[in-house]
Amino acid sequence: MLTNIREKFQQYPQDMQQWMIEQEKTKLSRIEQALIKGKLLYNSFSSENQGKWLQETIQLLEQYLTQLPHRNCGLGDVSDDYILQVWETLENDSTLRELISQVETRYEELLKI
Repeated sequence: MLTNIREKFQQYPQDMQQWMIEQEKTKLSRIEQALIKGKLLYNSFSSENQGKWLQETIQLLEQYLTQLPHRNCGLGDVSDDYILQVWETLENDSTLRELISQVETRYEELLKI
């Protein structure tokens, strides 16, 4: 049975809903920033060995972001409805859930570089 994220979401108080949406927008925006930063760093490496972790991280971030619902703006500017679509996608796609766990580990490390 598919979980209805929207129904569950409506059970939370309005201020909690907005906080959750803002947290997800921030996370998606940071993933996008990490991808951009990672690509810039990777292009500056001359040695393949130096950039192996970075290249793998870039591939994971790109893979995750391309599997999200289509959007016409940067991830920091998406609508609340878009975030609900992302949550629905994650809830109903086990491979994407596994991928986000890897992405969440790596993008934070990349932003620290």
